Amino acid sequence: MTTTVDFQILLTSDSHSATAANVAIDSAIDEIKRVTQVFSEWEPKSEISAVNKAAGEKAVPVSPEVFRLISEALRISELSNGKFDITFKSAGKLWDFRKQTIPEAAELKRAAASIDYQHVVLDEEKQTVFLTVAGTQIGLGGIAKGYAIDRAVQVIRNAGFDVFYINAGGDLYASSGASIKDNAKNSAKRWKVGIQHPDNPESLIAVLPVANGAVATSGDYERYFEKNGTRYHHIIDPDTGYPANLSRSVTVLTSRAYLADALATAVFVLGPAKGVTLIENVPEAEVLIIDKHGEIVSTLPHASP
Repeated sequence: MTTTVDFQILLTSDSHSATAANVAIDSAIDEIKRVTQVFSEWEPKSEISAVNKAAGEKAVPVSPEVFRLISEALRISELSNGKFDITFKSAGKLWDFRKQTIPEAAELKRAAASIDYQHVVLDEEKQTVFLTVAGTQIGLGGIAKGYAIDRAVQVIRNAGFDVFYINAGGDLYASSGASIKDNAKNSAKRWKVGIQHPDNPESLIAVLPVANGAVATSGDYERYFEKNGTRYHHIIDPDTGYPANLSRSVTVLTSRAYLADALATAVFVLGPAKGVTLIENVPEAEVLIIDKHGEIVSTLPHASP
């Protein structure tokens, strides 16, 4: 995860010290680095790379941690009718945003045929992952960053701090120290999270009050290039292999960052109508969508412009 991570810890008792807070932050950073290495498909020696190399050939034993997160990713694929799909990498790897090249249509069509989360077969007893179709590749970028934040949250809480904020490139967790029920009665205990306008990084389109929860945003302005008046961004529709085009930005609030991360991608691809339906079926999840016309669609009662 090559992104800047911002930490804020509030010292709320005499037993807290700046030194202890800095030690907790250093430990959280180490944990984020560890998770990034474990779930990187670009790290040649990672378990994810081993699974990809064995596609169509054999099942690969993985650690319980990797098995659990892949299992969760497949569960979210089921919930979203495949619009969140870790096998998107089969086509996503053809897009080069640094060179700003568009893949050949025939090549993309062939690669997209390998995208299907049902090609990922898990054996819980043996703790193995098998990609049943040669050419299918997995990438956990749409869920692993959120998981890394969740792990960092646990590290900071284990160090004795309960009022803090972690922001990793727009995916974040805010902890207020009180129960969510208490925060519902006291808005002063909520963190304020700004949602960037898709066309103006200096402007906020909404401000969300967050108590104890995760926020993740997927947008077409994060990594993209434009050619002939068309914007090509990194959020791939698994059905086509091309960038999804029904939304400009999607922000999801949930209790866990990994879930917010994955759902933001799923809703972005689904579009506003189906995306809202998905979120309404996930307990304690809310969403704010900016559609392709710039209109806001939201389930949030407390969002303010």
